Amino acid sequence: MPDWSIKIVPSTSGTGAAFQPDLQGYKPGDPLPAQQDDLVTWANMTNHAHQPSMTDSNYKPISPDPARGTANYMSDPIPPNRSSRPSWDVIGPPASDPNAQTWTIYYFCKLHPTVASERGTIQASAVPTS
Repeated sequence: MPDWSIKIVPSTSGTGAAFQPDLQGYKPGDPLPAQQDDLVTWANMTNHAHQPSMTDSNYKPISPDPARGTANYMSDPIPPNRSSRPSWDVIGPPASDPNAQTWTIYYFCKLHPTVASERGTIQASAVPTS
């Protein structure tokens, strides 16, 4: 499975930061295309700490708050100019549709939950079978 990096970059609006998949031609706000069980890390390229955390589709925190070591836990707080720990393993389809071939994972910066630019998505897909 591939490893993916999402950059946390200063927002072009001048307020907050933005999540940018580290893929040629991708811009902040574009979803990261990944498959189930791919590994994702975030590279904080700003002067402020950030912490990616899973949300629902309205960017409200999921409940209960994911604990480190669980599938929904994305990252510890990321200091400026550092990378996330631990790497996050892209989770499978939602329990409401366990046979889905594609699904969207929503996340925001837990430290700045009201900053709209600090939200991201991962467009996940099932691993093709042969």
